[in-house]
Amino acid sequence: MAQWEEFDDTFSFNNKYSYDSKTVEQIVANRRALEGQLFADRLLGLLGIRGVTKVYPPKSNADLRALFDDIVASEFDSHHKQALIYYLLKDCRNALGAAADFAQSCYLPEKYRLFIEGLWHMDRLDFRSAISYLAEPSLVPTFPDEILYALTLSQLPKHDDNIAITYYLAAAPPLATAKVQRAYFETLCRSSVTEAFYFTRKYDEYHRHAYFEQLLEFVLRTPAGQSRSRRAMDLVGLPLDEDEAVWFEETLLRGKASSLPGAKDTVMMRRLAIGQMGGLAPELESMGGKKVDGLNWDDLREGMRGV
Repeated sequence: MAQWEEFDDTFSFNNKYSYDSKTVEQIVANRRALEGQLFADRLLGLLGIRGVTKVYPPKSNADLRALFDDIVASEFDSHHKQALIYYLLKDCRNALGAAADFAQSCYLPEKYRLFIEGLWHMDRLDFRSAISYLAEPSLVPTFPDEILYALTLSQLPKHDDNIAITYYLAAAPPLATAKVQRAYFETLCRSSVTEAFYFTRKYDEYHRHAYFEQLLEFVLRTPAGQSRSRRAMDLVGLPLDEDEAVWFEETLLRGKASSLPGAKDTVMMRRLAIGQMGGLAPELESMGGKKVDGLNWDDLREGMRGV
């Protein structure tokens, strides 16, 4: 057995070490914030360790030893095991140099160290630090969709959409599930309606249509105020092609967004913007007399027709 596989050698700084209550509570709280799964949980699961939420964080020295032994006994190669032990040593707040010393003593490859540093900071909700490691070009993206999804969770403290976008551009996650697709696209919508629109054009018709509908819903669900006004103006000014123009009116007049406040007004605003007031759908013809910002739709419509 190699020296690093012995708990007493690896934890020679204190072989009776146990996580303090504050550390345990913070890890459990962060797991809840990340919707029930830490990246440490995923790593331990890959090693075949069962009931990861019960064994991590370890609540006593005996629990820590048992988890350590489970890692060492797993069938993965040495570097993967060492990477998990490095993660545990990162948790040891009273032994700040222990993780670095361990990595050096067992010659842990730099790509493993960088990856674990990134995931450890993800689990601490320190996303800015995490991405400084995970966006490293030499890393082969692992858990890319899961990382991206965590970065899109806007309810977390110090959330920054730019971090999610930066990671997407660096790691090119596959967006393999509808959950991740919707979460990242909403991040793009918050950042820029125009950029989100051009993002939709990278995809096949099915996904492009779905993203486009989500964009319309996002704008109309924005609470009243300057942000909504700005986003609405950006929306009606988009250079839609024929398909997109059909989707625009279909979604707002008869589709998923038709019941949202301002749906018909948004269609009328775009019609006015492009000077296309003929052939109005029945839903728009019925808007006679309605005023928006003090202007009457009938007056506007007739004025445009007379131009």
